[in-house]
Amino acid sequence: MSNDRSRDSVVALRNVSFAYDRDVVLSDLSLEVMRGSLLGVVGPSGSGKTTLLKLLGGGLDPSLGSVESSPSLRIGYVPQVDTVNWYFPVTVDEVVLMGSSAGRRLGLRYGAEERDRAHTLLHDLGIGHLEPRHIRELSGGQQQRVFVARALMADPNLVLLDEPMAGVDVKTRQDVLATLRDIAERGVAVVLTTHDLNSVAAHLPEVMCINRRLIAQGPPGSTLVPDVLYETFGAEMELIEHHGHPIVIDKHPDPVVVPIQRKADGIPG
Repeated sequence: MSNDRSRDSVVALRNVSFAYDRDVVLSDLSLEVMRGSLLGVVGPSGSGKTTLLKLLGGGLDPSLGSVESSPSLRIGYVPQVDTVNWYFPVTVDEVVLMGSSAGRRLGLRYGAEERDRAHTLLHDLGIGHLEPRHIRELSGGQQQRVFVARALMADPNLVLLDEPMAGVDVKTRQDVLATLRDIAERGVAVVLTTHDLNSVAAHLPEVMCINRRLIAQGPPGSTLVPDVLYETFGAEMELIEHHGHPIVIDKHPDPVVVPIQRKADGIPG
């Protein structure tokens, strides 16, 4: 790797394999995440997407291979919303402040600068008016944006999001993706997992298809193609093009012709 490229690299996996006990979840996977990249990772349930995020974030050590990260690596993490305890007694602004350095130390003593930053992030995400509300009282999309704000509190250069578009409406999905594009344009690397192939195709410049190993990586037009999708998901899919973007649809089954049984003459209907 050249010196110029290494300065732009945030974190890299080199021939990484990972197993829980004897169950190999990822095999011989290599990935370099660059500054300002916006990468969507797709694959079926159990394909290793969440494990990949944990390896990138340092939450897991590889069974084989190596993880190389920038000395200045700062990570923001957005969990799956269904893993959050929504009954924990905490307000929106308190959740966001937990992403600050004081929050991570559990000192919970926040200065004016940290409170101002949390306030600005929430307003930038369109939910500033919800600061005093309990997180349980929010919609799914609002909750998702709260955790995006929390991830940004520490001024990260890598943001990892686990299924950020699960359970949100179309408008919220578009808003979250627009926010992630803005973050990437500022030089922050963004990696997210998702099952939403069409949002990936329409909004993300780079896609990675995995199923316990790397199947394909590149622009949506070259990765979201029938052969790759079949190898990734084990199901046949069709694609149509709309404004230059692929749209993935389930393959229509062959039509079944059902003969019409006519009533016999003289028999009442």
